[in-house]
Amino acid sequence: MSDTKRTYVTFYGIPVSFTLEFPFHQSTSGADYYVLHGRVTLEEGSGLHADIAVHMSQTVREALPGVDAKHAQAHAINAIRKSIDTQNIEFLKSGKRQPIPLSSRQFSITTQQFIFQNPSDEELAEYLKRSVYWPTKLGAPKAWIADPCEGLYLAREISQLFKAANTLADAGWMKLDGEYATATSTLMAQAESVEADAKKALAQIDAKHAYERGEAVIRR
Repeated sequence: MSDTKRTYVTFYGIPVSFTLEFPFHQSTSGADYYVLHGRVTLEEGSGLHADIAVHMSQTVREALPGVDAKHAQAHAINAIRKSIDTQNIEFLKSGKRQPIPLSSRQFSITTQQFIFQNPSDEELAEYLKRSVYWPTKLGAPKAWIADPCEGLYLAREISQLFKAANTLADAGWMKLDGEYATATSTLMAQAESVEADAKKALAQIDAKHAYERGEAVIRR
């Protein structure tokens, strides 16, 4: 897998890390798509994970300049995050590899644009607070506001992310240093609320998959 573990937050506030086996390769089953194997791990303390296989359609392959990490990593990460957002990934101690679509579900042939999330300004502000809170919680010194992966995920230009981050900085939630942000004590004091949001989102994922199996579940 990739030597670098990448940690991000999902739209509903779940902290996850990714290890991905680039590059994408053509499916060996004869299907007309490309495959990328990897693992997404919860970073809220449970240690649960999901082994995944991202399936890139031929249409998306033709839209990207390459299938290596340089050209496709952000798209793969965001496709996985989108599947978590829609509760289509189940986190387990072990389990089978789960398919993730990277296809016309996220890519418009008409506009030639990817859409994973398109938050309101209020939703964007809440997302940015979570995306700065969790790296601090997990021991990272800074969060990268100018990350192109985040711009792609949120359907925003980097300048728009900076504008939203500056508003939050003015309100005392974070401090900006160039392209990076650090959480203030005000933001870290929201630990109970931020972590409750992540727990709620994970409980909804558990409930969905338990329902599909005809089971009742209590969040681990």
